[in-house]
Amino acid sequence: MKENLKSIIEYPGVVIFFGLCVAMLAGYLIVPDKEYSQMENRYLQKRPSVSASSLADGSFMDSFETYTNEQVMFRDFLVKCKSAFVWATGSVENNGIARGDEGFLFDKTTAISPKASKNIAAIRNFVRESDRDVYIAIAPTSVWVNADRLPTGMPVLDEVSLSNEMTLALADEKNAHIIYLYDILNEHRDEYIFYRTDHHWTTKGAGYAYEEIADEMDLDRQDISRYDRSEAYDFYGTHYAKYKGPFVSPDTIEYYDVPIDSLEREKDTKYDLIDTDKFDGFDKYGAFMYGNDGKCVVHAGKGLGKNLYIFKDSYANCLIPYLVMNYDNITVMDLRYFGGSVSEEIAKDPQADILLVYNWSFVNDDNHFYKLADK
Repeated sequence: MKENLKSIIEYPGVVIFFGLCVAMLAGYLIVPDKEYSQMENRYLQKRPSVSASSLADGSFMDSFETYTNEQVMFRDFLVKCKSAFVWATGSVENNGIARGDEGFLFDKTTAISPKASKNIAAIRNFVRESDRDVYIAIAPTSVWVNADRLPTGMPVLDEVSLSNEMTLALADEKNAHIIYLYDILNEHRDEYIFYRTDHHWTTKGAGYAYEEIADEMDLDRQDISRYDRSEAYDFYGTHYAKYKGPFVSPDTIEYYDVPIDSLEREKDTKYDLIDTDKFDGFDKYGAFMYGNDGKCVVHAGKGLGKNLYIFKDSYANCLIPYLVMNYDNITVMDLRYFGGSVSEEIAKDPQADILLVYNWSFVNDDNHFYKLADK
C-alpha cells in the first residue's frame, strides 16, 4: 500500500490530470447545464440527443464536442484566462474582435458576403412592388466612422462598395429614397456616437441619424431632451462578449423617458419603451424596446394622423424613441423573428410611411430579407 502511494506521489502531474478528469466528469453529471452565458451574451449548446442518423452523419459528435466545451465547469474563468493570455502575448485580436485606439473594439469582418447582393436585390424588389414611397437608411458601422482608431493595417468590410451597389440597384426606382447617414455621423465622429465595447451606435449617434431621417422624410425635427434623461453604467457590449481581454473600460447607456400609450408586443403589452430591469444584467442594450420581437406596435397617442412601418435590425431600437415623437403608431418588424406576410401587414395601413433601418454588417450577413417578398 505504501509502495503504491509512493509511486503515485512520484508522478504528481498524472495525479492532477486524473483528478481534473474525474472532477470534470462529475461536473457534467451533477452540475445542471447553463442555458445562457451572461458573460458571453449568448445561449450555450444544450446536451444533444442521440439518434441513429446523428451518429451516422457525425452531427452528434460535433454537437457533443461543442456541448462539452460550453458546459465545462469554470467556463467563465477559463474564457477570461484565455483572453488574458492572448493579451499578454501582445496580440490586439481575440475571437475575431480587434482592439484599437481609445479602447474601441472592432469586428474583423472583412469579406463582402454573397448574401449582400441577394439582400440588396430583395430590398429593390420590395420597393418595386410597393405603390408608395420607401425610405431606406443603412447605417455605417463603427469600423468606418472610427477608421482612425483602427489597429494599423486592419482589413475592413468595404461598406462604400455595398453602398454604391445599393445606389445603383435602386437608381431607377422612383419611390425609393436612400437616406445616406455616413456624412452626418462622420461629422460628429469625435463625439460619443458609437459604443466602445458594442457594435451599436449610442443614443446620441441615433439622434444624429434621426435628424437626417426626419429631414429626408419631411418630418418636423423634435427635441428629445425635453424628456427626462437617465444613464445606465457598466455596459460591456457584444464586442466585449467575444474579446474578453483585460483593461477594457465599460460604456454608459443614455436613454430618455419618451411617453407612449402602450407597446403592444407579441406576448405582452408594456407601457414604456425601456425595460429598465435589463440594466441589472449583461445585455443592457436589450433594454431598448424590450429587445427584439418579430412584430410590435408602439401606440404613441400623439394625435398627428401619421403612422409608420419600420423594418429593422437592433440598430433601430434606440432610434425608435426619436421617431415616436413624430407618429401616432409605429409598427416595428424584425424579419428575423417575423412569421407573417409582409405584404398583408403593410396593406392594413396603406397611408403609413415605410422606413427600413439596418446597418451594413447586418445587410452583409443576414438571411431573412427574402421575407420582404412574402405574399
